[in-house]
Amino acid sequence: MHLNMKRGNTFKLLLTLFLSALSPACFAQNDCQEHMPGNSINLKTAYNSSLIYPGARFGVEFPVKTFGSGMLNVSLEKKEKVKESFITANLSWYHHPYFHDNLYLTAGWTIRKTKPTGFFTEFSPEIGVSRTFIGGTTYKVDEAGNVSREKFAGYFYPLISVGGGLGYDFSIIKLKPLMLFYKMNLITMYPYNSTVYLRPAMELGVIYKLKGNHLSKTRQKNQ
Repeated sequence: MHLNMKRGNTFKLLLTLFLSALSPACFAQNDCQEHMPGNSINLKTAYNSSLIYPGARFGVEFPVKTFGSGMLNVSLEKKEKVKESFITANLSWYHHPYFHDNLYLTAGWTIRKTKPTGFFTEFSPEIGVSRTFIGGTTYKVDEAGNVSREKFAGYFYPLISVGGGLGYDFSIIKLKPLMLFYKMNLITMYPYNSTVYLRPAMELGVIYKLKGNHLSKTRQKNQ
C-alpha cells in the first residue's frame, strides 16, 4: 500500500510538471492564432468593360501566403495590416458589336494589401489565351472558288494582362465574407495582324470568401 501511494504521488508530480511545461506552449499558440490572419478561397464575379463595351468576368483565388503585421492605434487596440498572395484563374468576356467578341482564360498571381480599416489595394499579372469571334457575317472561299458562310469565325491569341485595383473588405470590420473592388487591366495580345494589340478593361465586382477564418473574427473571438 505504501508503494502504491509513492507511485500515485510520483504520477501526480510528473503530471503536474508535464502540464506546467505544456501551458506556456498553449498560451503561445493561442497568442499566435489571435494575431495570425486566416486564409480563404475566394470567388469573384464582376462587370468587365472594355472601354464602353460590356462584358463579364468570373474567377477564383487560391491562397498561397498570408502575412499580418501588428499595430497599436491611439486606443491601444491591436490592429493588423494583412498582405496576401493568391494564385488566380479567371474567365473573361467582352462584346464589341462592330469588331468582335473576346473570350479569354487567364491564370495569374495576385498580391493584396489590406489596411486595418478594411480598404485594400492589389496588383495582378496574368497570362492566358484569347479566342475572338468576328462580328457580322463571315464567308470562306475554298480552292475551287466555292463560297460558304463560316460560323464562329475568329482566332486564338496568346494573352498577357497586368492590372491594379482597390476595394473594401467587409470581413475586417463588419464580419461579412464579402469584398467590393474596382480594377483596371491592360490586355496585350500578340501577334494580332502582325502587331501587338493593346486594350484596357475595367472590372467592378464582388469577391465572396468561400471558406477560412477571417482576421477580424479570430481577433474578436480571443479578446
